[in-house]
Amino acid sequence: MSRRRSRTRHFGALLALVVLGALATDFLLFAGRAAKLAPDTSHTADAVVALTGGSGLRIAEGVKLVSEGRGERLLISGVNPDVPIEDLMALAGGDPEVWACCVDLGYRAETTLGNAQEAAAWAYERDYDTLIVATSDYHMARSLIVLQAAMPDVELKPWPVRTVIDPTRLWSHPKSFKGVFMEWAKWRVTTLE
Repeated sequence: MSRRRSRTRHFGALLALVVLGALATDFLLFAGRAAKLAPDTSHTADAVVALTGGSGLRIAEGVKLVSEGRGERLLISGVNPDVPIEDLMALAGGDPEVWACCVDLGYRAETTLGNAQEAAAWAYERDYDTLIVATSDYHMARSLIVLQAAMPDVELKPWPVRTVIDPTRLWSHPKSFKGVFMEWAKWRVTTLE
């Protein structure tokens, strides 16, 4: 009886190690893919969607993309209703004329799913067939899954942005490790749904 219990415990411990090893490998592969992402500078689209976060860097990149003519309009999705446009302009910079003519602010989204719903409504209202999606490199994989589910007939072109949570600095920057780890967990749950 005790030998059987011992085998069961050993098997359980071995199984736990295998599962932990698989999860660690999956996380490291996810982080490695995110670290290697770079924008495809040939991308153009009908419009651009920037998801809020990343210390304003995503927004700045979205404004720059419209300034360069890569899309005719920009939706900044997930803007806090208490933040005036002047604060966004100060945070992200960019050409004030682009802000005046070509930037729409989305105030409803509080999650990536909310971003997807907000972006889909905006894109369908304007008959856009292609969108550049500007978000953090580590957030891109899950964002594309969720946005594509909300608008399956719209072509999404990723524009990854390197932000303060940097997948190349997992081991030297605790905030980056935590941010990428949390995003990996959300991404993995999304892929299993």
